[in-house]
Amino acid sequence: MASLERYPDHGTCTRWQSKCLDGETPVEPAEVEEVTVTGAATGSLTSNSPEESAKQKQQVPGGFTIKSAAEMKLGRASNFEDLLQGAPGVFAQSENGMEVTKISVRGSGITAEDEPLGVMFLLDGLSYTYGDGEGILEDFDVSSLSHAEIFRGAAAFKYGALTLGGAINLVPFTGYDSAPFQSRVVGGSFGYFRSDVTGGAVQGPVDEFGSITGRVRDGFRDHSQENAETIFADVGYKFSDQIENRFYLTMNRVDRDLPGGLTKSEMEKAPEQADPLAIVQDWNKQWEHIRLADKLSIRTDEIQFDAGVFWFYLDQTERNFFSPDFRAGIEKVYSNNFGGNLNFVSRYDLFGRKNVLTVGFSPQTEDEHSQNYENDFGHTGPITARGETISINLPVYLEDQFYVTGQFSLIAGAQAIFAERHFRDTFLTGPENQSHLQDYYGFNPKLGAIYEINHDTQAYVNFSRSFQVPSFESLVEFTEGLDSHAAYTPLQAQHAWTIEVGTRGAYSRVQWELSLYHSWFRDELLELNDIFGNDIGTQNVPRSIHQGIEASLGVDLLEDILFPMQANRPGDRLSLDQSYTLNDFHFDDHPVYGSNRIAGIPIHVYEAQLLYQGPFGFYAGPNVECNLSRYPVDHANTLFADAYAVLGFRAGFRRNKGFSVFLDFKNLTNERYASSIDAIADARGGEPPHIFHPADGRAFYGGISWSW
Repeated sequence: MASLERYPDHGTCTRWQSKCLDGETPVEPAEVEEVTVTGAATGSLTSNSPEESAKQKQQVPGGFTIKSAAEMKLGRASNFEDLLQGAPGVFAQSENGMEVTKISVRGSGITAEDEPLGVMFLLDGLSYTYGDGEGILEDFDVSSLSHAEIFRGAAAFKYGALTLGGAINLVPFTGYDSAPFQSRVVGGSFGYFRSDVTGGAVQGPVDEFGSITGRVRDGFRDHSQENAETIFADVGYKFSDQIENRFYLTMNRVDRDLPGGLTKSEMEKAPEQADPLAIVQDWNKQWEHIRLADKLSIRTDEIQFDAGVFWFYLDQTERNFFSPDFRAGIEKVYSNNFGGNLNFVSRYDLFGRKNVLTVGFSPQTEDEHSQNYENDFGHTGPITARGETISINLPVYLEDQFYVTGQFSLIAGAQAIFAERHFRDTFLTGPENQSHLQDYYGFNPKLGAIYEINHDTQAYVNFSRSFQVPSFESLVEFTEGLDSHAAYTPLQAQHAWTIEVGTRGAYSRVQWELSLYHSWFRDELLELNDIFGNDIGTQNVPRSIHQGIEASLGVDLLEDILFPMQANRPGDRLSLDQSYTLNDFHFDDHPVYGSNRIAGIPIHVYEAQLLYQGPFGFYAGPNVECNLSRYPVDHANTLFADAYAVLGFRAGFRRNKGFSVFLDFKNLTNERYASSIDAIADARGGEPPHIFHPADGRAFYGGISWSW
């Protein structure tokens, strides 16, 4: 078990974590005999505390990382790229410097165009992902988060994840763990301005938390302005110390110009420019979103039961590329998502041994209506397509963890899935009509083991199968040519067998996570050419290999440097946090691509932060993000994105109450590189492809907050 200690005025820490979750430096605890204290519950039952999230490491025989929002708030704290920075095995890409358009875990989500795919997102265990597998992360505001739980691979099965990459469970603040009032104002380069107000309270059995956020930005590139507003609230009611219900509300509106991609040469010469057509056709994305959810939780020493329901609605208009040979143009969409989650955990002993049994069911359905129009210089022209898509997902999950000894446990589980994808073409008639219905069935077993070397260190192994149903982004695509229209392509679900070994723990001043995995893929969904070089759209690749390393290492290099520890406060310290991810993905004896690398994601990614933290709230230090080698942007491996190293620096003064200030410097050397690319099949022939999305240039951000 991870030991938990409370440090006066400095938040809650665990030995699984390299620092306190509120960013303050912990006092090193003295070793004492473990004591169990029973009393009335003082926190939320529906929303995991950081300590409860850390305890999950005892039950996860695979990659699992916790990212604290407090760590993110040392700097800009604007989007999910800021939140997930430094998480091993997670690579986030942005096409415009603000919205995270791709998140890849173990190669999942490489084919996503402008919305993350292949990773499931949840809020307190309830799906935030749309029914066909896509996600819009801008629908939620990171200022409302306490922390995020990152489950890589099969560790995410218990949430009903129909993905290869895993799941990211977002844990919001509640009235129990938020400041009564906090206001934060941030400004910086490229016309960036953000302001948010948050607050929470507890009144008897009722607790509440709320946040209001606004953000505007002119953008680094031409035609990349944006403005966004978000409201979030959750209200909990405790019927007793063991039963709680929580209601959630999210509302947001976004208006963002899209600058489009550039050729590699254009990016290197003038990365701030937009694709000329983006200006002429006024490429833009606007949407409004509302989400309601409710969750009931029951907690006793022997059982845990969660039941939740949700509904969310999206109304979106996206103006994009149009030509007589590609008639997607302007797309208008509205969709309704309905779903729920039932999760039961039993901790009754089995054969006189500790045993944890988990059963889960996470149904979800989405009904989306869309229409496409010609883009007539930014204005809506004649209709080019109209249809309805219906997604149904019915995953059931069962897992049992049996403790053979006090230190060694075996985990066996399985996920059974039924999914349906139904496209109704209400535009084309007769034999050209593209309406289609596909059913998918999956069964994913997993076996694992965890050995607790001591109460701070674990080793684990797992073997599992994963299964991902294609999204409508892959199933329904516009053809190219004079008869361009929306066409349905029947595709199989992609699946993989994965073996993973790893360790995590802490010793003295060192904390680490390490996972090594190898996946044998079947029917992976990728954009391909045929043997004659013709683009044939998204297809199933018969065989491919994904393998990699996910590692993080935190070291307290120096302690009590200028300010020795005293009875009423900690000393100062200098720490180094590092993460490294190896993404080694390639085709397996493909008739066209042989054993080429799969395009779209850096191979070697290294991130590090050296941070000095004083006992009175001051902190400062440099950080670096490196792509250590070039990587292909086409599956033919003829065009590459270059290596880069991006240097940053942050400093500030933060207190739990009163004023806090920060400075965050990004890309100090003004590196020109692609923050995101659109992977294609073959870059040879024709004009250079417009698939490189430049990262922001040198940028400076600063902010001030007040909390009490």
